[in-house]
Amino acid sequence: MRYLFLSIIALLFISCSNETPENISDRVNQLIAEDNYTQALDILENANPEQTDADLPRLKEKTYLNYGLYLEYRGPEDSTMRDRMTSALEQFIEVLKLNPDNEKARQEIRQIMGIYNTMPDKSPGNDIISELNELGFDY
Repeated sequence: MRYLFLSIIALLFISCSNETPENISDRVNQLIAEDNYTQALDILENANPEQTDADLPRLKEKTYLNYGLYLEYRGPEDSTMRDRMTSALEQFIEVLKLNPDNEKARQEIRQIMGIYNTMPDKSPGNDIISELNELGFDY
């Protein structure tokens, strides 16, 4: 009985580790729906592009965008607004690295930075400002 149980566990582990293109897309979409963005990004980072037909860059862009929106509008309750906005900016920067034409990420960056501009002596940090400048923003 014990060997049967261990065999079943091993089989489940092996079958779960073999992500097919459909599994990757479906799994990532499910994790996005559950607001589990770090796990979705882990799956995408560990996926072998040569062994999948899934559009990994598009899935990464979608995951980073949704992660940024989550942080900006709902985020973890135990974090400060500044931490959430800074983290959201980091996610939107990742979106633009993958797709510089993503207008939703650009719009959200402009909105967050507009709020920062109304607060004297507040900034998301020099690293983020530098990355935004590299992406064509003037802050």
